Amino acid sequence: MIRPHTPPETPDDKPARSGEAGGAWASPWELDLEWLDAPPGKKTRYVEERKAPAPPSRKPAAAPAPRVQTPAEAAKAPVAPPSRLVTKPRPRRAVEREASWSTLAILSMGLLALVFIAWLYVDDQAPGLDKDLLLNRPVDQAPTIQTPDKLRKFLQALVPFENAQLAGKPPWLWDTPTLSRIVQSNGAALDNLRDLLEDADWHAAHAAWHAADPCEDPRWRQVLVLKQAEAAYLSRRMHEEEAFTAAIDLAELGWRLEQIWAWPSCYKRSLEAQTLAAQTLADLLRQTRLPEATLRQFQRQFNVCQPTTETLLGAMNAFYVHEKKLILGPKSGENLDTMPGGVQLHRPGRLFFKPYETLQHFATAFREIKNEAQTPLVLTAEVRLKGDAAAEASYQPNSAGLAYYRQRMKTYTSLPAELGIARTRGNLIITLFAVRRCIAEKKMLPATLEQLRTFNFLLDVPVDPYTGAPLQYNLARGLIWSVGNDLKSANGVATEPPMKDAAEPTVELGIAVVGVAK
Repeated sequence: MIRPHTPPETPDDKPARSGEAGGAWASPWELDLEWLDAPPGKKTRYVEERKAPAPPSRKPAAAPAPRVQTPAEAAKAPVAPPSRLVTKPRPRRAVEREASWSTLAILSMGLLALVFIAWLYVDDQAPGLDKDLLLNRPVDQAPTIQTPDKLRKFLQALVPFENAQLAGKPPWLWDTPTLSRIVQSNGAALDNLRDLLEDADWHAAHAAWHAADPCEDPRWRQVLVLKQAEAAYLSRRMHEEEAFTAAIDLAELGWRLEQIWAWPSCYKRSLEAQTLAAQTLADLLRQTRLPEATLRQFQRQFNVCQPTTETLLGAMNAFYVHEKKLILGPKSGENLDTMPGGVQLHRPGRLFFKPYETLQHFATAFREIKNEAQTPLVLTAEVRLKGDAAAEASYQPNSAGLAYYRQRMKTYTSLPAELGIARTRGNLIITLFAVRRCIAEKKMLPATLEQLRTFNFLLDVPVDPYTGAPLQYNLARGLIWSVGNDLKSANGVATEPPMKDAAEPTVELGIAVVGVAK
């Protein structure tokens, strides 16, 4: 069998590339991943070099004879993967550039958020309007006053009580020897205090009161109890008129302290003095034998010294200005000689403490207290400021300022309720004065409190501040009482000292003593 002659294989006789027979094939550099990652300039040069035509030879080469690929050779030829022929992969550097832009955008947004949060915590609001909270009374123009120094020397001259337990019960329950020793050992201090009360040089609106707080001294409690002991001691010695004078002096001291608005502590001391004065007078009145004319004079003096809501409203303005000066110091716009203590007191630092925003919290709170102080229900409990619960429930950018505001406002939110019980005790004592005058002149007890007005012992019948209605009166039991801060009447509950229970402040008429009075 003769086989057909097969010419020798030449380089041009290599197997055809995949797709070459059909006219479409993938170039080697398109299948090379390293070539795909090459820089654009280098890749262009490489393509141009591959596509450049070969230099012409002197003898033109004969065209190779067309050769038909056998089926076996076609089967053995490598075929490129379909994916390589259909889609081209994205360059790695392009992917990295897109990732870097995404990272940069995220970092920029985070930086903006950080700047915004920092602005919230640092930026303070503009100063608010507070003309309605500024003081209206004129500043005292006296060059100098001596009362603050005299008051300070008086406190230093006090002789401490021999027994600290004596302050636990009213002085009229002390034994006579103890009363005598305490009053006589503090005789010089009592004389100095009497001279102070007779001095017209108090000048409550003078700037000298701002130099130091005259009412924060803890010896003030001893001063008030000492005046009670003096009244009790004089009553034991049957100097009844002098005993009433000592009690009225205590009420006048409270009235003078009430006018000093430079420090909130002075207002609290004034209410404390009014309370002890009323209790002392209640004890003296239930056993008095003074004539009607003398009692009328003491009644008028006591009535003048009573605390009022109008005074509290003016004091609230002064207390707002006080807080403003503590926060802003000289920037508050107030006179430099009225700065508390002469300097700006210590407060939290700038971080998380916004002065003007904090001051606006004070302004809103003082306005609320002033509005509530004129309603009867506010006398029953401490004023609950709006927004305090929300401020405490979450963390605020002005957290230090809010904490400072809440701590300072505790001094003021209880003042309307303290004023309410002080006014109630005062009205009870004024009514008791009228009853005792009726007994001294008419030799009889009034059937009703309205009868006291008919007999001209009262211009107007005092009302119960908690209800706005007349006080409760029981002739058979000899009691006058108020419904108290619980707004419920328990038919009068006598206590020692008198009117101690704020839920049912009560005074006794002294009916047993009246039966033998001449």
